[in-house]
Amino acid sequence: MNSFDPAGAVDRALASPVYRAMERWIDEHQSDYIQQLIAVTEVPAPPFKEEARARFVADAFRRIGLTDVSIDEEGNVVAVYPAGGGQGGTSAQGADEVLVISAHLDTVFPEGTDTRVRWEGDRFYAPGVGDNSTHVAALLFIARGLLEAGFRPRRDIVFLANVGEEGLGNLRGMRYFFERGLGAKRRVAATLVLDGRIGFLGTEAVGSRRLSVTYTGPGGHSWGDFGRPSAVHALGRAIAAIAQLKVPEDPKTTFNVGTVSGGTAVNAIAERANMVVDLRSVDGAALAELEAAVRRAIENAAKEEQNIDVKIDVVGERPGGRIDPGHPLVRLVQAAAERLGVTLTREANSTDANIPQSLGLPAVVFGIKRAGGAHTLQEYMEVPSVWGGLRLAVLALLSTEAWLADK
Repeated sequence: MNSFDPAGAVDRALASPVYRAMERWIDEHQSDYIQQLIAVTEVPAPPFKEEARARFVADAFRRIGLTDVSIDEEGNVVAVYPAGGGQGGTSAQGADEVLVISAHLDTVFPEGTDTRVRWEGDRFYAPGVGDNSTHVAALLFIARGLLEAGFRPRRDIVFLANVGEEGLGNLRGMRYFFERGLGAKRRVAATLVLDGRIGFLGTEAVGSRRLSVTYTGPGGHSWGDFGRPSAVHALGRAIAAIAQLKVPEDPKTTFNVGTVSGGTAVNAIAERANMVVDLRSVDGAALAELEAAVRRAIENAAKEEQNIDVKIDVVGERPGGRIDPGHPLVRLVQAAAERLGVTLTREANSTDANIPQSLGLPAVVFGIKRAGGAHTLQEYMEVPSVWGGLRLAVLALLSTEAWLADK
């Protein structure tokens, strides 16, 4: 690992005819990318209902010239850019390996959300435009450009548009791909995940546990049955206790009560109340300790309210993991960014890269745009930022492909 020269590998990719052709492609086809981004954004992809966008993206991959395109049983779009530039052929070197570049299809927004794109100044506004339509459109744009440039990789490259990254999706798309899908059938040599903003590099996966907590009791009339236990009051006790918990700053560990529901009327003692709690840490032991403390707070609240039952369901679990900062893949992406004048800061985050990193597979996550308002109806992305971001994605991909071929 110490003898590996990432800067040299990036410089060779930077000077290659394919990269030079891709630079011209990005400059000359900006309007094509913009149209692709708008089209992707305006196809809704609510949590667990990504089918329409998956079909749209799969059809788009076929239209640009890829023939090995499928939607797997979990709903991921798997588009294979074949080695050697042929239709489905592989080179002898690394024939069983694939290089993966991915972006998640889903958004956080429910059905019925208006996803039409509004252009104001240098910004596109729309729910999901930055997270993660910008990167889904980038997969299509980069694949098309590479095909037109005549790129002939030495191993198959999988362009993966996956489901289930947001909310309670529990990374189900990436889990399926690596545990039962193509990523389980062929060795994944490296994974580049496109997500987030330009300027960060995800090398450490934040682990999480999500608990759905339901209190139930006898209920009754607020006047006539005053004194009976209330499911809402128990829930309140639990939230207050959780809010008082002390968590370490290092390793960073967090908690959040994200949603609360329950009760039927202002003058009714609640029979049922529910909350969903998000627990996170970069350290597995710290996460386990936090979960134990939260569970104690939840159960004690039921006892304090008396005659209240509580049920705790695990509704989400993201494994933690990391890639060594000195790994060739990390150094390659950093060197590619440096050559393009982009400063990357390594950060811990919770993304699709959690799955390969938790499996010990080389994976990093980085973004290609500046944006804001993520997960709100005022979400936007800054259009000029993406031209440099696309160059970074292309250079990182070509450098990684060359490194794998030379290993």
